[in-house]
Amino acid sequence: MAEAASSSTIPTTVIRSMPTPGWPPTQRDSASGIDPARIRRMNLNEAPFPPSPKAIAAMQEAVTRVNYYPDPKWRDLVAALSEQTGHAAERIVVGHGSDELIVSAGRLALMPGDEVAVPTPSFPGYAKCAAVNGATLVPVRVRQDGACDIDGMLEAVTERTRIVFLATPNNPTGGMLGTEEVLRLAKGLPDTTLLVIDEAYYEYGIYAGGEDHMAALREVTTVPWVVFRTFSKAYGLAGMRIGYALCASDAVADSFQKIRSVFNVNAVAQAGALAALADREHMTSILERTRVERERIGAGLARLGCETFPSVGNYLAAKTAKPAAEVVAALEAKGIMIGRLMAPGFQDYIRITTGTAEDTDALLAALDEVLG
Repeated sequence: MAEAASSSTIPTTVIRSMPTPGWPPTQRDSASGIDPARIRRMNLNEAPFPPSPKAIAAMQEAVTRVNYYPDPKWRDLVAALSEQTGHAAERIVVGHGSDELIVSAGRLALMPGDEVAVPTPSFPGYAKCAAVNGATLVPVRVRQDGACDIDGMLEAVTERTRIVFLATPNNPTGGMLGTEEVLRLAKGLPDTTLLVIDEAYYEYGIYAGGEDHMAALREVTTVPWVVFRTFSKAYGLAGMRIGYALCASDAVADSFQKIRSVFNVNAVAQAGALAALADREHMTSILERTRVERERIGAGLARLGCETFPSVGNYLAAKTAKPAAEVVAALEAKGIMIGRLMAPGFQDYIRITTGTAEDTDALLAALDEVLG
């Protein structure tokens, strides 16, 4: 038996230097002692409403054929996405949620020593994408309205920048950008930088009056870009883990295709996403109910003197008079799970996912006790 090397190469130096991951807390992680079934989960930006009944029926039918591998090219779903978005089918890549696509962006663009520009605060997956590839994260503080700072992003770009992440609407602040701003960033980047536009909350932004940037983006050929969208949010399919990438060119799409797993999206998820995509009425009902509850929560936070970002997503971030960690713990003790922002300079901010009307009632009552 060979002796272990004094300096093991497994795992790699980059992986060894990464912190142990902290997993998103669910009801089963609560230390409140309350029955998990009675805890209100308002911390993970999920839709509290079930997906389309048509999607549920399609998934139930697909389960009867899971002895076979799924379509590795997701042909039916890609055809439907192409028709809806106007984007060429050969430039659409489907992933195991946006998370897989973010990881893939790092694999195809980053080497140790490269830089990744990101808005802050924003989705923590961007930082992991940089870290796992040995790249340096360059944070750019969001604007006062919670949208990404285009001027700041452009100033952060150097000759070592290989990825710029742009989230609109931004998670966790909820601010969104207009097409002119997105184009200004795209046209200001060198062709050695991949622009990743994360539109996980795209449907919420459009419902709030935002612009669809795709037609204008397709005219940008000076920089490689990709737009990520998901079925996890407005379509209520978070548990199915399915998202998709709209790529700038055949070359960008081919790169994502080369590095993915063959059967990366299961058959049940593909069937559910296809049916959900066709049921616009149900998706719109989720968006409207979300708007109502977001506005109710926002009004309650304002009444309590909280400084709240003007979000268009299914969440709100707010600065509270009490330390955010104390507020989160106090609400958990009452059976309500919310999140808080961990980015430097934002530690006093909580983040609340919109829920059902009953969730909002319970949350506002609890907030009155905790912050009132």
